[in-house]
Amino acid sequence: MDDYHDEGKRVANFLNQDVVKYHRTLATHMNELIKAGFAIQKVAESKPSPEMIEQVPGMRDENRRPMFLMIAAVKV
Repeated sequence: MDDYHDEGKRVANFLNQDVVKYHRTLATHMNELIKAGFAIQKVAESKPSPEMIEQVPGMRDENRRPMFLMIAAVKV
């Protein structure tokens, strides 16, 4: 991911549509949850399925970094 440590608004093209995203580092996500009193239970990062890689042009490039970050947390 380019400019990983530069947090903030980004516009990206995803499946031929412009998408507005707000980038945060993994550390920022985790530390904000901890600071807000959450206990982290699980962390997962998605990747495209083999079918998506075959059927969607450009999807193979999505293996360069996780498409989504998923964090399961509970308030303690």
